[in-house]
Amino acid sequence: MEVASAKEGRVWESTTVIAVAGVVAAVFLGWCYWAPLMSLVERWRGDDNYGHGWFVVPIALAILWQRRDMLAGFRSHPGILGFLPLIALLAFRYWLYERNELWIESATLPLTAAAFTFAVGGWGAIVWAWPALLFLCFMLPLPPSTNNVLAGSLQTIATIGSVNLLHAIGMAVINEGNVILVGGQKLEVAEACRGLSMLLSFATLITAMVILVKRPIWERLVLLASIIPIALACNIIRIAVTAICYAKFGGEVQVVHDWAGLAMMPLALGFVLIEMKVMSWLVVEVDVDEPRGFIRATYTHDPGPRIFTQDPGPRN
Repeated sequence: MEVASAKEGRVWESTTVIAVAGVVAAVFLGWCYWAPLMSLVERWRGDDNYGHGWFVVPIALAILWQRRDMLAGFRSHPGILGFLPLIALLAFRYWLYERNELWIESATLPLTAAAFTFAVGGWGAIVWAWPALLFLCFMLPLPPSTNNVLAGSLQTIATIGSVNLLHAIGMAVINEGNVILVGGQKLEVAEACRGLSMLLSFATLITAMVILVKRPIWERLVLLASIIPIALACNIIRIAVTAICYAKFGGEVQVVHDWAGLAMMPLALGFVLIEMKVMSWLVVEVDVDEPRGFIRATYTHDPGPRIFTQDPGPRN
């Protein structure tokens, strides 16, 4: 009994030391990254394209909470070598700060969080936390060059797509660059309508769903692959609806434009639900836990299971 008590005492003491060291390191990292974090907060507040950044950390915490069962029986044995990646990243971050590389400096945040997790908990903690650590990348803005190229491409695609959709429903419209001519009037597809905000927000939402909702791997991959097509389709529909109202009611369509923007996310989620329903029709779940000689085939679109008999083979 005394030996067991001594072991429990050492485990409690080790856990306490780890917790104290983790709190001290977290406070130090918060002080080091205070300026980049405040820069991100200002970006989330002032740029509609990155307003989803407010939800990234709460969702990452939800991911960690959902995977908490992986910590059952977990014991951390941190050592000085575990802190080397963290020290190296902090030195690299200081080098970036001195050279005013603001975006790359902010981009080291998820890596630093991963290095901190490794320093405190080792590889076991990394295995537990890696989906949440990867999800933290959504809190970062795109690199300026990528942001400009992607935004311009999305604006062009939105204009051409909406014009083709309007042609398909019989409206006589043409486009000149990013301007749509509707009934002799000009409707500009402005930067706010290019769909970058929709794309980034939708990508964040679907990625969170893929991580948090238990689905087969192939369905998760299909959902991830559908992020860009669905986001583009929703933005094209939004512009087309605005153009139709513009043709019928003239220039007083700001209310329609705003409401169409608010409806983009529910429309995208509707497309996702349809996509998941179609995938469920394509899947047949087979339960082989029945007694010998029977197979239970459960069709996801069928109200009940069907039992099929098969030849059990010769018996000895």
